[in-house]
Amino acid sequence: MGASIEIQIRELRRQRGMTQKELAEKMEVSFQTISKWENGVNMPDITHIPKLAEIFGVSADVILGLESLKQKPDWRRFDGIDYWNGNRKLFKLWKSLYWNDDYFSFLVRDVWKLNKPVDILDFGCGFGFLGRKLLPLVPKTSSYTGIELDSSEIGEAESFFKETDYPHEFIKQDIYLFEPRKKYDVVVALYLLSYVQRPEQLLEKMRASLKPDGMLLLIDSNMEVERAGWFSGLEREENGLKCPDFTKVWESEVSHKERDYRMGTKLPYLLKKSGFKNIQARISDRVIIYDPADEGKKETNDIFRYVYEHEDSYQGGPEYFAARGAGYREACAYADYYKRTKDYFDSAEPFAVKTSGLYFVYAGL
Repeated sequence: MGASIEIQIRELRRQRGMTQKELAEKMEVSFQTISKWENGVNMPDITHIPKLAEIFGVSADVILGLESLKQKPDWRRFDGIDYWNGNRKLFKLWKSLYWNDDYFSFLVRDVWKLNKPVDILDFGCGFGFLGRKLLPLVPKTSSYTGIELDSSEIGEAESFFKETDYPHEFIKQDIYLFEPRKKYDVVVALYLLSYVQRPEQLLEKMRASLKPDGMLLLIDSNMEVERAGWFSGLEREENGLKCPDFTKVWESEVSHKERDYRMGTKLPYLLKKSGFKNIQARISDRVIIYDPADEGKKETNDIFRYVYEHEDSYQGGPEYFAARGAGYREACAYADYYKRTKDYFDSAEPFAVKTSGLYFVYAGL
């Protein structure tokens, strides 16, 4: 059993991206003690096992080698095309659920006043979602250029835009390698910077693509705002169930550069650091109401359920949260909350309210 403990501790520590010193600090022992545990010189006292399990987010049986290790946590999945392709339907519906057409129309026409033809450049355009939303709101001679690495997404975008009269072009390229051949009136990106490892580098690319009198528009979310605007009937005071605090998990994602949970709110600061001027921000007024009893909301209700049930945080179970910094009991509690909420949605009278937490941050040079 000693050899199993030795192997499990080393592998779990490496999976979590921890040094021996960091683990030693959490365990309140010397790093030499950790080294001896991992090399089989000494074994941890039985009283150390529960704390090790809590730190690594696994059961004591995993530490003791009585239960096999799960595969290595999948940090940085968002950098791989396979992940996005495998969840294509989810992300399309996710965008449509959070989007608010009337509010966006108000911004384009009354706030940004885009009443003259504009050349638009979209970083990480995907299937052209933002282009489809923008072009009907600006003069017909406006153009749309999208940068995207995924051939399937570009193919879908091309298929849509070739049926329209809008001038358009799609560039298949890594956004980090893009070098603009011209300057654009409007440079945009939707849900991009929260998922990339080097947002400052992309802001420099965007800056180089913008005309002196142009506008940069970045649209991203803040998961804290989303969570603050969440309520379900399951969480009524008499039920005593409160939504857990996921901040620890989200912060772990940030430290591993998986995604930044509050990018929407951070964007003005990043733009200031990158030299942009006249930085302003708006937040979507969309409030999503999930009420299956209201047949007039059937499309929204169906999309809401699909998005909820296919999100990683629901599908991944305790292992998802454990891989992102939660202790074993915390991970089980998070997963249980998602399961209980899903069961509530399957009950006779489910109801939920959710805000989008969607920020529109815009600036010039």
